[in-house]
Amino acid sequence: MDKINELVIAISGAFLGVGLWISKRLFNSIDIAHSRIDKLESKIVDREYLENQLAPIRQDLNLILKHLLYNQKK
Repeated sequence: MDKINELVIAISGAFLGVGLWISKRLFNSIDIAHSRIDKLESKIVDREYLENQLAPIRQDLNLILKHLLYNQKK
């Protein structure tokens, strides 16, 4: 009976160890991927880039606002 308990504990420990190893590798890979993405995003998306992208939208909004204010006065 003691041998069976020891065998069950050993097998459970082995499965737990393999499961923890797989989990650690998965989360480590995810962390590495996130750090690589953060580095790429910091180079690609900056304030100047966003301002350049928003400039046409702001111009359109200003035109719409001027039109609405002009028509409101009539």
